[in-house]
Amino acid sequence: MLLKRCTQGLCLIGLLLTASALVLDNMAVLLAGGTLIAGILGQYLVFDRRLQEIVTSVEIRRSPGRNPVRKGTPVPVVSTITFRGSSRMHVQIADLLPPDTILAEGITTVTTRPDPSLQTHRCSYRIIPVSHGSKQFSGISVTIRNLFFEDSVQLTRERDRDPVLVVLPTGLFAAPVSELSDGTRDNRKVSVRSGADIHSLREYCIGDDLRHVDWKISAKYDKLVIRKYAGVMSHPPLVIIDLPWNGAPYPEKEFNRMVSEATGMVRHTIETYQYVSVLIISGPNILHLIREEKNIPRCFAELREWMHPADRFVHFYHMPDRSDLRSHVREIENAAEQTTDTQTHAFYELLRNRYLSVLQFQRAPVFSGQVARTLSQLLMTDAYLFSLGCGDTSHIRHVVRPLQSRMIRVHLRIVDATHAGNYSTRDYPVGSPGVR
Repeated sequence: MLLKRCTQGLCLIGLLLTASALVLDNMAVLLAGGTLIAGILGQYLVFDRRLQEIVTSVEIRRSPGRNPVRKGTPVPVVSTITFRGSSRMHVQIADLLPPDTILAEGITTVTTRPDPSLQTHRCSYRIIPVSHGSKQFSGISVTIRNLFFEDSVQLTRERDRDPVLVVLPTGLFAAPVSELSDGTRDNRKVSVRSGADIHSLREYCIGDDLRHVDWKISAKYDKLVIRKYAGVMSHPPLVIIDLPWNGAPYPEKEFNRMVSEATGMVRHTIETYQYVSVLIISGPNILHLIREEKNIPRCFAELREWMHPADRFVHFYHMPDRSDLRSHVREIENAAEQTTDTQTHAFYELLRNRYLSVLQFQRAPVFSGQVARTLSQLLMTDAYLFSLGCGDTSHIRHVVRPLQSRMIRVHLRIVDATHAGNYSTRDYPVGSPGVR
């Protein structure tokens, strides 16, 4: 409860009159002070009663533009607010956003003038979710004020927090800046290899190799100067980690083994190639992309945050691939041409029509486009995909295919639980059928 300035002044005057009446023993002054204080209390009781009436009558109905949504994607929301106002009472209602969201544009607050009739207002805005998961609205805030008082009430009833936004994870689809376009990159590690170019000079530090001292420059400036060489090396491999779904059982021992193998390759890649890129997925859901990370502690901190069984908002459930369906149609057509039996030919024709009907209504999944856009940002010659291979593995093919189309060697490492958690390593050269 907030007292307006006029109310604070009236309370002060009433207290002064009451104190003066006690000192002067004057009943008239005491009556005036008591009447003033009683009037303020009466106004408070009236304000509190009308506040409860207005708060009880408030109803809100939100209509998101789409649900579920992708993390980082603006979502339009239209909120319709209905309430019964009151005379001499100003009402302000604010729609409270879900946690981990940003207001992109629009207005979430409605301010009205004193009106005792039933009122309906609408506010439109756009929010951007910055983290994935189920996000419920925080409720609504009702602020009421008149000439004497002002008070705010936050409503968190279940009906005031509906609906629940389902935010799907997504990769970081921002194109990096490549240094070279011929499939190589500049290696700026110190090297003694002959013919390497010198890209910079710096002053000698304790521990530097004296074989890299530029003696002419050192003699000119009367201090030791070290040459830093630049060579050409291939791009580091991409590490792809397929996390299990936390809604189904998974082999914990094999999962720990997979985590150990993946983190070991990440460390080896940074130490060898100076940086590493890691794509973390869980089924047909892109969770996180670590792009060209050079700092080992920072990279491992991100891996610790993400390397655990994750929620899967999208499932394929062994969905057949469009290319597989087309290959089945071609095989059936070839078999139908070679047969001479009428019944067998009719069966092949029926089977072909069934495949074509499925192919007609099945579209390419969103996951394929996301993977293609994410991988197009990275330069690599090899990719290592770590997976437990349990449950539905239809998504692995959608990861392997765009890599094969770019002439990238794919090394699929799946834990074989039947052989004490040992890895079975499979290489998929370009043109092979890959994972089915």
